[in-house]
Amino acid sequence: MGEESQAAGLPSSPPPHPLSADSSHSLSPTDGKGTPDPNRGITRRLTFPLLSVTLLVSFGSSMLYGYNLAVVNSPAVHIKDFYNATWSRRYGHGLAPGPLTLLYSLTVSTFALGGLGGSLLVGLLVARYGRRGTLSRSSLLVLLAGGFMGFSRELGSPEMVIIGRSITGLHAGICLSVVPLYLGEIAPKNLRGFLGLMPSIFICLGVFSAQVLGLPELLGKERYWPLFLAVVVVPASLQLLLLHCFPESPRYLLIEKNDVCGATEALRRFLGTPDVQDAVQEMKEEQRSLSSVETTSVGQLLRDRAVRWQTLSVAVVNAGMQLSGIDAIWFYTNTIFENAGVPRSQIPYTTVGTGAIEVVAGLIGCFTIEKLGRRPLIITGFCAMGVCLAGITLCLLLQTALPWMRYVAVACVVGIIAGFCMGPAGVPFLMTAELFTQSHRPAAYVLGGSLNWLCNFTIGFIFPFLQMSAGAFCYLVFCGVCLLVALYVHLVVPETKNKTFVEISRTFAARRAVLPACRGATLKLRGYGALEGSLEGSGSGSGSGSGSELRSGLGSGLGSGSGLGLESGLGSGLGSCSGLA
Repeated sequence: MGEESQAAGLPSSPPPHPLSADSSHSLSPTDGKGTPDPNRGITRRLTFPLLSVTLLVSFGSSMLYGYNLAVVNSPAVHIKDFYNATWSRRYGHGLAPGPLTLLYSLTVSTFALGGLGGSLLVGLLVARYGRRGTLSRSSLLVLLAGGFMGFSRELGSPEMVIIGRSITGLHAGICLSVVPLYLGEIAPKNLRGFLGLMPSIFICLGVFSAQVLGLPELLGKERYWPLFLAVVVVPASLQLLLLHCFPESPRYLLIEKNDVCGATEALRRFLGTPDVQDAVQEMKEEQRSLSSVETTSVGQLLRDRAVRWQTLSVAVVNAGMQLSGIDAIWFYTNTIFENAGVPRSQIPYTTVGTGAIEVVAGLIGCFTIEKLGRRPLIITGFCAMGVCLAGITLCLLLQTALPWMRYVAVACVVGIIAGFCMGPAGVPFLMTAELFTQSHRPAAYVLGGSLNWLCNFTIGFIFPFLQMSAGAFCYLVFCGVCLLVALYVHLVVPETKNKTFVEISRTFAARRAVLPACRGATLKLRGYGALEGSLEGSGSGSGSGSGSELRSGLGSGLGSGSGLGLESGLGSGLGSCSGLA
């Protein structure tokens, strides 16, 4: 390849990255003659242990994130009354509306501050305790937080509510990264999307549970709000009791601990078969490719040009997930419905209805991701959210003149939540696992989780003030973010369905190989999907394309122009590029 490039007037190719398309190790099973056999990939059926551990960690960890997002919504009035009464007992006067709103906003957003701290600890914890060990130990944080919040009113301490919220945030920050990391590593590639989106369904179930329990007929009464906040100890206790019955991540055991026997036994438990040699071989191939690469830190990840597109993609989708405004919708659903003109007595039941739709949307995403792929779900979800956010703005502006617009506003809120739960709720965490190999994955989760929680805190804290200052137009900011993220995913992020981690990395490596060769040209990026299609056909094109955009493949034809649609100016050094305009 280097000789051909020099002959064509191009700089010689650099040595291949361990995960590049030119790497000597192939993860594709062969047919016995040395050629890849696509029909013998590592595809497995869903077993009882796989399903059980997925449900357990989703219920004991992911659901708590959704519950804690929405739990402060319905008892907001009671919590503010408690703060005001406590302040009055201590200082002889109540709080003014401004400081009271500030204190309640701190209660809401300190959950995200704790989450930010938890996400920064992920890399250290998963390296020291493993994936399963980290999840088990983090359950103890929930028990501590439940004690703080449950006894806060008895002890007359608003500080205990805020501390309890920050500890639940710490737990959520850890688990929001470790759960998809664990499931992504134990799942066969044909089930990775399905199992990877299961936590997002439980996040929706957590929100729905908080909405149901917050009804006046249940725990929505004034005297029950501390119990309402402390219910989280039940799922955490169940996870703490049962998670030790399941194995550690086999990928962690083999690649990071070099425990082949432990990894083999874990695979046999999860896959339900003694024949796990192909899965072990795939992990050994990745271990060999990373033999000279140590586990990277976040700083090294940001400086590593070999994974810059993966890093940028994780940053964009994780930040966009929160800057889309979904947490503002969840935190302040009652306020939004009240501003939309829904009668106060009907708001709790309207909110429960939206929660049920969240669950249905999450199920649709979970059961279609392996058929449709990751890109369609996340692009469609963000676009639907953008349209509905613009619709809320229009409804709020016109509802005075057109009273029926309040119902359209409610429909837009439902559309935002459904669009989010169908794709953006779970796909970013799944993508973080899929876009990186073992050495970079913990640092990627630290980066993505930190951005996720930082944006979560920002939105939770400033949204009430943004709403007061900008009114209905505040939702247009979120609309713009959603549409920009959808555009980025369409142009840059490849489809990862049914691919191994190294195959995905090679797709990006091939993309990096193309761009330097075309530095003097104007490259038509008709969405990364089109470019990816040409890269995956590596070697299939001969470079003969005559006259228009070439989509045939990269392979040996790169020196002669195949695989790309180039408009002009690679110069005469490219030789016979009849496919260039």
